[in-house]
Amino acid sequence: MVQIEGLVFAGVSTPDQAGMAAFFGGVLGADTVAEDGYTRVVFPDGTSLALVPPDWVPPPSDTNLGFLVDDVEAATAELATRGLAPDGGLTVGKGLRYQHFRAPDGRVFELIDRRG
Repeated sequence: MVQIEGLVFAGVSTPDQAGMAAFFGGVLGADTVAEDGYTRVVFPDGTSLALVPPDWVPPPSDTNLGFLVDDVEAATAELATRGLAPDGGLTVGKGLRYQHFRAPDGRVFELIDRRG
């Protein structure tokens, strides 16, 4: 059975990436990293928040939540047996592997492991 270990990522749509990055970096003391088209906010425990442009994630999502699992490929295979197909391919990078899915209301979420 897929076992969620915790919420380790959130992507939030905002029209003011610079202002939000300044808030998280300057006010809350988190590290901020400019990526290709978005800003990543990294917290000391390794969790992160992506500040993305509006409509970066197709509607109805404006937020993308990432849940940590032990093995994203095994979890993806298990979800397939329950009728939930992945939304796109497996992505690998920055020490992570993640797979997007769509919830029943169309919102995007992802499963992440640290095997990348």
